[in-house]
Amino acid sequence: MTRWNIANIFFVGVSGQRRDVTLEPGAVNIITGASGTGKSALIKAIDYCLGSSKCELPVHVRRRSVAVGVKWVSGEAEMIVGRVIPPVGQATSTRMFAAAGRNLPLPASLEAFDGATTLDAAKAFIERAFGIGDLGDEMEPGISDRGRATVRHVTPYLFITKEVIDSESVLLHGLEKAEKARDIVAAIPYFLRATDEASAIDERQLRQLLRALDREEAKARSRAAAESALKQRATSLLAEAHRIGIATAPSSGASEGELLAQLQAVANTQLEANAYPTEGELGALHDRRREILSQLEASRRQSRATRTALREATGFEGAVVRQREKLMLAEHLRLHEAADICPVCQAPSERGRATAQALQATLTKVRAESAAVERVMPRLVEHDQALDEQIRSLNFELRRVDDQIQTWLRQTEETRRLADLAQLRAHLLGRISFFLESNMDEPRQVARDLNVLRAEIAELEARVDREAKKIKLQRAERKISQFASEALARLPTVAPCVGSELEFSSREPEVAVIEAESGAVLRMPDVGSDQNYLAIHIALSFALQHYFESVNAPVPGVLVLDQISRPFFPTRAEEDVDEAEIVGGEEDEDVQAMRRHIDFLFTEVAQQTGLQVLLIEHAYFADDPRYVAATCERWTRASGRALIPLDWPVRGDE
Repeated sequence: MTRWNIANIFFVGVSGQRRDVTLEPGAVNIITGASGTGKSALIKAIDYCLGSSKCELPVHVRRRSVAVGVKWVSGEAEMIVGRVIPPVGQATSTRMFAAAGRNLPLPASLEAFDGATTLDAAKAFIERAFGIGDLGDEMEPGISDRGRATVRHVTPYLFITKEVIDSESVLLHGLEKAEKARDIVAAIPYFLRATDEASAIDERQLRQLLRALDREEAKARSRAAAESALKQRATSLLAEAHRIGIATAPSSGASEGELLAQLQAVANTQLEANAYPTEGELGALHDRRREILSQLEASRRQSRATRTALREATGFEGAVVRQREKLMLAEHLRLHEAADICPVCQAPSERGRATAQALQATLTKVRAESAAVERVMPRLVEHDQALDEQIRSLNFELRRVDDQIQTWLRQTEETRRLADLAQLRAHLLGRISFFLESNMDEPRQVARDLNVLRAEIAELEARVDREAKKIKLQRAERKISQFASEALARLPTVAPCVGSELEFSSREPEVAVIEAESGAVLRMPDVGSDQNYLAIHIALSFALQHYFESVNAPVPGVLVLDQISRPFFPTRAEEDVDEAEIVGGEEDEDVQAMRRHIDFLFTEVAQQTGLQVLLIEHAYFADDPRYVAATCERWTRASGRALIPLDWPVRGDE
C-alpha cells in the first residue's frame, strides 16, 4: 500500500496568477531561504487545506492570494484539496474544493477549481481518501466524541513546527493547545491500530451509552429529589390549609398525585366576602340612645311630680273629708231653716242666723273641694300609670338600643377577625395556586428504563475487549520506543541523552529517556539541551512514521520539519536573516551536528517506503550533492524569490 505524499502546494492570485511549489513524493524536499519569504507559510497552507478552523497564513500571502491548494498523490491516485483564502480581517473561509482522480491538472484560477464543497464535506472527503474512520457521523449534537479519529488528528504526526522541534514540553504538534490536545490524545490508539474500526464503533457507542446512563441516572436522582421535595411541600401546604379550616388533614400515606389533586381541590375553594357594619349605624344607635335617655329622664321627672301631686291630693282629700264630716253636723242643725231666734234658747238672734249662713257657706265650699279632689285623684292616678308605662317602654327601648350597640361592636370585632382569617386563607390559596402552576404545568418526562440501558452497556462491554486494546497499545508503544531509540542513537546528542533509550507512552503522551549508564528514567525537562530536545523530536517523529508504515495506519507519509537548524543557528524572530550557505571547510560542532541530521533524513527516507520529508531551512549545504538535489526552492535575498512574488497584485476586498 502506497502512502499519501504531497506533489504540489500552490497559491492562486487575484488575476489568475499561480505560484506552484512542486515536491517529489517519497523523497527529501528542501526549501531554503531568508526569513520572511514565506517558508513556514507552507505548513500553514497544508494545515489550512486539511480543514483547520482558522486561516493562519501570513498577511502578505492573504493580501495577494485568493486560494490555496495541495495536490496529494498516492501511487496513481491523486487528490486536489483547495480552499478560499479569506481577506485580512476575516478569520477563515468554509469554501473548499475537493477532487480526486488521475492526472488532475492544477487549477489556474479560483473558478477552475473542481469539486466545490463545504468545510465539513471536504474533511470527510479527505478522511475517506486517507482511510480514516468510516465510522459515520452519528455524533450527538453539541458533543465532541473523544476518540473519533478525523483528518485533524493526523497533523500532529505531519508537522514538526517551531513550537515543537526544540520544545521541552510539547511533544507533538497541537498538544500545546488544550482544546485540541484532549481529542488528539484520545485518537492516538486508533492511529496506532490498537483498536480497529469495529471496536472503535463499539467503543464510541459504549461511551455514548455510558454518558447517556450518567445523564439518566442524574435525571433520576434529580427527579427523585424533586418529587420528594414536591411531596413534602404539598404536604406542608395541605397541613396549613387544614389548620385554617379549608382542607382536611393530608394523609401520611398519600401519593404525590393524590396530594396534588387535593391541593387542586383546595385551590378551587371560593372564599366568602366579609361585610363590616357601617360606622353610621353605630352613630344612629348612639343618637337614638341619647334621645331615649332624654325622654326617660323627662318621664321620670313627670312621674315624680305626679306622685307628689297624688300625695298632696290624698292629704288634701283627707283634710277636706274631715272638715266635711265636721260640717256634716251642721246639717243636723238645719241651718237653712235657722230663723232669727236662737235655736238653743229660742231667743231672737241675728248673730245666730249669720253664723248659720257662714257654716252653710263653708259646708258648701268643703263639699265642692271634696268633689274636686274626687275628680282630680283618678286623673292623677291615670297619669301616673301612663308615665310608668312610658318609662317602662323607654327602658325597654333603651335596652334594645344598647343591645344593638353591643351587637354592632361584637359583629365588628368578629368581622375583623374573620377578615384576617380570610386574608390568611386567600394568601394560602394563592401560594397553593402558584405551587400547582409551577409544578403541574411542567411536562412529566417519561423515565427511561435504565435496566435496558445497563443491559446494552453490558453487551457492548462484553464486545469491547479493553484488555486486548491495552496489549496492542503497549505493543505499539514498545515498537515506537524501539524505533525512536534506534533513531536517537544516530542523531547528535549530548549528555545525558548519549546512548540513551527512549520510552514512548501514548496515554499522556510523553517520552522518557532511559539514561545509558545509570538507567535513570529522565523526563523531557531533565535532558536540558535544545540539541537533545531536537534529537528526541526527530527520533520520535520518524519512529511514529515508521510504525504507521508498518501497520498501514491512515496517516500520510509526510513529515514537514521547520528548521532543524534552530538549536545550532538560533536567531531572534525580529532578525532579518538570509539563507546560510555552507560550502565546506573547517566546521564547528554545530555544522557537524547539522550534517548528521541531514544524513539521518536522507537515510530514513530511503529506508522507509512512501515517506516524504519537506525540510524548511535557513541553511543550504552547497557541498552536499544530496542536499542540493533535494532543494526545491531557494528564496535568498539575492534571488528576490519568495513564496508569493512581490509583484502579484493586492486583492481589493479587505
